[in-house]
Amino acid sequence: MLKRLSSKTLVIVSGITTLLMFVIIMFIVDPLIDGKNGLGVISLQLAFDKAAGVQIVNGWGEGGVLNFKKYIFADYLYALSYALFFASLLSLLIFRAKQERHIRYVWVVCLALVAGVCDWIENTMEICFVNDMAAFSDGVFYIHSIIAVLKWMALPVVIVYIIALLNKSGQNRAV
Repeated sequence: MLKRLSSKTLVIVSGITTLLMFVIIMFIVDPLIDGKNGLGVISLQLAFDKAAGVQIVNGWGEGGVLNFKKYIFADYLYALSYALFFASLLSLLIFRAKQERHIRYVWVVCLALVAGVCDWIENTMEICFVNDMAAFSDGVFYIHSIIAVLKWMALPVVIVYIIALLNKSGQNRAV
């Protein structure tokens, strides 16, 4: 798995796609949804309470809800792109740092992919929630927010490992 993901081409293409999708999501799609700065979408992820989630979605208005439904596919693409980017960059750096035999590095590549999967699960749960808020379970909404937190917790760990591997690969090149 690491060898296939460590392609420079995959790192470059997924990196460009991630950057492009980040700009589209954060500066175009999310503001179209909440009618403000886009933080309402992140607030929904981390609401934990169904009533708070309902209030957030109602605050978007009918146009915001329609935009959410219309553009949610972009968040799926963003999750796929950043998961592949982080996993491929980590894999490339693992080989450059000669750390491919260390299980913790293989684990963190999996963590990058799991963050993307968590994002997909969270998106799917949010679609279900927005489509029928009354029927959506309080407990499932709470689980949705836990999944979002897991995603948000995984990403800094992945970034720390990228920084550590950049440092290691730099040391190996100096020798």
